[in-house]
Amino acid sequence: MVEKIMVPLDGSEAAEVVMPYTEEIAAQSGAKITLVSVSDPTVGDLDHLYRSYLEHVSERMRRELKDWGAKNGADIPIEVLSGEPAAEILRYADETDASLITMASRGGSGEEPWVLGNIASKVIQASSKPVLLIKTPASSTALQQKKLFKKILVPLDGSQIGEAAISHVQTLAGLLLAQVVLLHVIEVTPLVVVPSIDFAYQPVPPEVQTEKMAAAQQYLDSAERILKENGINTSSAVISGSPASEIIKYAEKNNVELIAMSTHGRSGIGRWVFGSVTEKVLHAGNAALLTVRAKE
Repeated sequence: MVEKIMVPLDGSEAAEVVMPYTEEIAAQSGAKITLVSVSDPTVGDLDHLYRSYLEHVSERMRRELKDWGAKNGADIPIEVLSGEPAAEILRYADETDASLITMASRGGSGEEPWVLGNIASKVIQASSKPVLLIKTPASSTALQQKKLFKKILVPLDGSQIGEAAISHVQTLAGLLLAQVVLLHVIEVTPLVVVPSIDFAYQPVPPEVQTEKMAAAQQYLDSAERILKENGINTSSAVISGSPASEIIKYAEKNNVELIAMSTHGRSGIGRWVFGSVTEKVLHAGNAALLTVRAKE
């Protein structure tokens, strides 16, 4: 269930790209939204400025939620914290038992990282709560249709840890009537590792490739069946290549609005979905990213 959504804002328009996404989820789930800013205690008294800003955003979101079909006009509380931004966001999320943190990958002015620091990746890496990271503003067409997430991509590596995001995706897809695509990338081993040139990959014997593809599809069919039994429109795909690159390319080619992944796990063959792959997907592509911390 999505009951409490925490939205960190830094006072910039760039950080406000999260607003319509948050409003859509809140309108469909009935979740309570809390707006949060973090004031730097070394820069002087900024609390009143952040409070005034958050009050303005809160009132704006209350009006916009009605357009998204929200059934109530509940207040949207605000909170101005003080300290190191990432640490304060994580602390407050745990303290209030937030169901979801929604935040922008950029803030401040222009293309620079958040004026409060590059905190998005820090929050994702350390959060015990699911984090929805928005990279680009919603399109005018999606806003007019009031449907921002039509397709959710879930990369799976065959491990239980890698499946951490599935239950959260099931909840979101059910609320937003989104299609879910389960993806498995059969990782190939590069023969050459030189940053300045393209990788050359070890060719896989056809019979081995066929066997791997069949095993991966069988695994995805099992996960797909569970989602379908819960009323989720689900499909699956098996491809081969470098996992991070293939995930990003698949998302772009198939108009995926959201990629959902685990944030950590064990290393080794068949365990790519968390570590470096999630980190690469985090910093590439335009699709939003939902990260869920796996429990070991």
